[in-house]
Amino acid sequence: MSYQAGRPENVLRRAEDLININQPDVALQNLYTFITAKRTKNIEPTNTQLLEIFKLFISLAVNNRLSKDIKDALYQYKKMAQNSSGTSGFENLEQLTKYFITIANSKLDEARSKANVAAEAAIEKSVASAAAAQKVIGSIDDDEEGEDDETFTFNVSPEDILLSSVTTDDTTDRSNKEFFLPWLRFAWESYRTVLELLRGNNKLESSYCQVTLQAFQFCVRYERKSEFKRLCEILKTHLLSFTKEYDDSVNLSNPDTLQRFLDTRFQQLNTAVELELWKESFKSIEEVHSLMKQSKRTPKPIAMINYYNNLAKIFQVSNNYVYATAARQKLFQLLIQSPVITDAELKENASIHLVTSLSIPLLEYFDHSFSAQSDLVDAEFFKRKNNKLSSLLNLNEIPTRESLLGSSTLKEVLKYADSEIVQLYTLLEKSFNPLSFHSSVNSILNTIVKTDKYAPYVEPLKKVFISKIISKVSTLYESIKFDFLYKICTFENAGFNYDEYTFEDIVTNGQYTGLINADIEFDEEAGVINFTDKLYVTPTSKVNSRLYDLRRALSSAIGLINVQQSADVEKERQAKIIKSAKENFEDEKKTILQTAALIKERAELLLETKKNEKLEAERERAEEALRKKRAEEERIQQENEKRENDKREKTQMSILMENKKTLVNEINSKGVIHIKFEDVKDMSEDDIRALRAEKLDAESKKLEEQTDAIVKRADYIERAQRQYEIPILEKEIEKDVSKQREEYEAMKAKNLEQSKKSHEEALHVKERLARFVPTYEEYTKKLDALVSDTVEQRKQKAAEAFEAEKKARIQAFIDAKKREFLEEARRQAEEERAEIEAAKEAERVRAQAAKEEERRRYAADPDRAEYESLMAKSKLSMSEKLKLRRLALKYTN
Repeated sequence: MSYQAGRPENVLRRAEDLININQPDVALQNLYTFITAKRTKNIEPTNTQLLEIFKLFISLAVNNRLSKDIKDALYQYKKMAQNSSGTSGFENLEQLTKYFITIANSKLDEARSKANVAAEAAIEKSVASAAAAQKVIGSIDDDEEGEDDETFTFNVSPEDILLSSVTTDDTTDRSNKEFFLPWLRFAWESYRTVLELLRGNNKLESSYCQVTLQAFQFCVRYERKSEFKRLCEILKTHLLSFTKEYDDSVNLSNPDTLQRFLDTRFQQLNTAVELELWKESFKSIEEVHSLMKQSKRTPKPIAMINYYNNLAKIFQVSNNYVYATAARQKLFQLLIQSPVITDAELKENASIHLVTSLSIPLLEYFDHSFSAQSDLVDAEFFKRKNNKLSSLLNLNEIPTRESLLGSSTLKEVLKYADSEIVQLYTLLEKSFNPLSFHSSVNSILNTIVKTDKYAPYVEPLKKVFISKIISKVSTLYESIKFDFLYKICTFENAGFNYDEYTFEDIVTNGQYTGLINADIEFDEEAGVINFTDKLYVTPTSKVNSRLYDLRRALSSAIGLINVQQSADVEKERQAKIIKSAKENFEDEKKTILQTAALIKERAELLLETKKNEKLEAERERAEEALRKKRAEEERIQQENEKRENDKREKTQMSILMENKKTLVNEINSKGVIHIKFEDVKDMSEDDIRALRAEKLDAESKKLEEQTDAIVKRADYIERAQRQYEIPILEKEIEKDVSKQREEYEAMKAKNLEQSKKSHEEALHVKERLARFVPTYEEYTKKLDALVSDTVEQRKQKAAEAFEAEKKARIQAFIDAKKREFLEEARRQAEEERAEIEAAKEAERVRAQAAKEEERRRYAADPDRAEYESLMAKSKLSMSEKLKLRRLALKYTN
């Protein structure tokens, strides 16, 4: 059969014929050659045979995992669709991508099934081999101990014995590497190829978002975290590329398009949270927030509930309980307004919200206080971070523990939250007593530990309890026994307790420096913790200045009360000073002379130093002159480079101006808006495009206003016409109503007269027919008696005929079965006789062949006879067993 090259129907027929004769590789090559040929570009993409060719090529290429060839084919079809005038080509392209994804996923499912089957078979084989080998090893060990065995088998290979000591844990991994992982990589590449193919075109954006959602499902189904991270990066790159404007580009200013991409990012956020990729979750949150700011539509409440719920989970994982509480506050405000929310859901969310609020550290910078105090990070860093997190939550100010616990929303939360959590809130925030708190909350803490949803809050609550107690105790006491402090910080539930050494380290290591206005000192000998006020402590001596002031005041008071004693003390002190000066006179004289000699020596050294400094200054001046010369040369070189850069910048500026002029002329050429070049010459091209968008929006708003004015005028005219018509219509309606009422009364009178006449005629007929009732009843009774007698006679005859037929059929069945039994017995007896004769003959031939074989074997190998004789014995001596083992190794291997 001859084929005309280049025609799609002929190429398709040729490929199908090659597949039918088991040559799919040749068919695949022919299809690829046709698809990539230049003449194929001129074929209309809506051609049915062309679409079938691409589908056939994709199915054959998927079988061989030729992702690159499929990518080339799809891009070839995309070019054809872009060159065509209609949108059918893009619709066919969407069909091809869906077909490609579907086949890739089906192949992946088949590979997974094969991997599971192969793994199960390998495990069963390994277990069976190991069991058999273990049985042989056990039998040999029994023989060595002298136990008697009736039979001895050696049908297990050394490989089976080795497999008995090897685990089968990695069997599934090997099967996955062989069958499943190659197809998994191919499926991931198929998603990447399709996303790259569909991106950036507004006619394909629906399919792009659909494939993105399928890719998310792929990552969740197979738990591919690394692929999901890469997918997020790809989607972010695509989103950034959408800002470029060209024909058929994706326009994010379109509300429907923006909403579609926003829904996709919400699904990305859900997938990241499900895979517990918290870094990717936060990035997804940022993208969702950015798109929501661009959107002119108000997000749906269910979407915002999902947004704040996931944001709360992210902050929860990062132990940022301030913003986790703020997110749950936003979430609760939306839930309480929902008409479909149940009381149980409100109770659960309110309880978690309240526990999260109580878990906030007493100081917001508690966890990073060391970094801030050590100047390892800049305080501006935390400010920028808090501003960013607040913007994600749409907050006008940075939340704090006090603002969150004092908000109006918390009052609503207290109405729905669990009673135990509300009681904990009251004990901790409303009526806190550091001495009795540990005994008051024991039952509440036991409930929190037993409840799974409160388990993540045990550690932060423990820190808050300890912080609260130490903060309160430091204001009430100047010193406290360590044992007593540890006792009031210890609870019945061990999950909320520190051991004694850890607690001592926590209290004394300065962790609560920013929380209390005192320095903590631990007197280990006395077992006492002292809280020393920071305002009265010097950095060197650490002496309490209040005691020093008291001493000075008391000394002054004593001097004023006892003047004579103070004067005597002063005279005695001056006498001691004079005596000490006389005793130290000679020593001070020697010291002064030594000081003078030292001064003279230092003066000579100073002259020498000045001389050296003069020489050094001259040398430095020479070096300075050399440096200035070099600096001048560098300056000249830099000026030359600057001139070159200025020249290059002028050239670039002129090119940029030309581009701006071209852009302005292009905008003005369309005639919709007009922009002066002088007004925009200092603006960038992006700003010009933004200005064009603003002017277009202004023009569209102007047209809308004109349209509204026209509509308003038409509405006014319509109302005026209606007001003029209303009186006329009311008069016509009154006439119609009066006419209809007259017609109704006439019809009503006519119907009443006819009904009376019909009733009288019916009564007359009833009276005439009532005379026939007694005669009819008498006839009916006679007829019923006659029929009942006839029925009984027919029943009796039918029963007698049934019994006779039944007996005849039973007898015929018994006779037939007897004949069949006799024939079957005779046939079985003949078969058994023939089988016995055949078995005897076969046994005789087999015995004769065995004797011949045994005679030949014994003649060739004398040890065989001895081995057979030993195997036939039931009891063996030790020497015979050893000989049997040696011969068995010889004849079984």
